[in-house]
Amino acid sequence: MEPILFVVTGPSGAGKGSVMRRLLESAPHLKKVVTFTTRAPRAGEEDGFDYRFIGEDVFLQKVQTGEIFEYEQVYQDHYYGSPRDLFEADFDGLIELDYKGYQKYRARHGRVVSIFLLPPDLEELKRRIVRRSEVENLDARLRNAVEQLSHADEYDYVVKNDNLEACTAAVAELVEVERLRRQGQHDLQVIMRAVARDAAGREPAR
Repeated sequence: MEPILFVVTGPSGAGKGSVMRRLLESAPHLKKVVTFTTRAPRAGEEDGFDYRFIGEDVFLQKVQTGEIFEYEQVYQDHYYGSPRDLFEADFDGLIELDYKGYQKYRARHGRVVSIFLLPPDLEELKRRIVRRSEVENLDARLRNAVEQLSHADEYDYVVKNDNLEACTAAVAELVEVERLRRQGQHDLQVIMRAVARDAAGREPAR
């Protein structure tokens, strides 16, 4: 069956990393697609899981060679990009992308399910951004948050993250629903191919 790419998007501070980490702990059939960034790791972040942390020269070289499929300089400072080799994956993937990356993957990957995470409200979003990062680019992050939110209605699902456990459970249910949808479509195709073969075998000889 064709693998599903689950795309998670949301503004900085929406809790994407926390939700994805908990989801992966409870869903062994999912594999995180690790993206690249030129920024330094934050406290608690793990190279090879949260991101692949690389220098700007290495990043741009990977862009030139095609190893990085799409990229953005999201906050007018560091680069973020995602790998091309995802298209050869034979597993259900979970990837964090902004809306521009989502649009590019949707055009290239066969089966994409998109989930947009909302913060509880704008003030809580501001508090989360200030808590989690250096605030010299706070204005850029807030502008980007508004830009991301303006594209939320393009996604298959929108989930508010005002409680981490409840939000993770909701996303996990969406993942299972989409896997069941794929299984049902696959089973239907198998039966209909058998029906076609049976009908062809019963056609009178001419």
